[in-house]
Amino acid sequence: MPRYTVIENYQSCYPDPIVLKRGEEVLYGEEDTQYPNWIFCQSLKSKKEGWVPKQILSSPNHLAHAKVLDDYSAHELTVTKGERLHGLKHLNDWTYCRTGSGKQGWIPSDHIAPIFNQ
Repeated sequence: MPRYTVIENYQSCYPDPIVLKRGEEVLYGEEDTQYPNWIFCQSLKSKKEGWVPKQILSSPNHLAHAKVLDDYSAHELTVTKGERLHGLKHLNDWTYCRTGSGKQGWIPSDHIAPIFNQ
């Protein structure tokens, strides 16, 4: 599991993130222009909104509804420069990490750097 150090502070923008289960349906919205392949969706079940990776969504139907192909949480981490993280997944210029205290969430990949000497 790769390890990273935070090189720039990051504050979570979404305190109440969208959380989806495989098979749920979402309203498929616009694609992010800063981070391609992230689609702004609304859960048809919970009505929560948030960014979802395009890779875990089916193609939208004529109603702009798509199925979620894998469990997903849009939880973001709030981190400070110098903090060390374990990288769990990298997707579309974001990295899903775990902190030393066990919290898990996404952080923009340009806010972290790999640690080579562990």
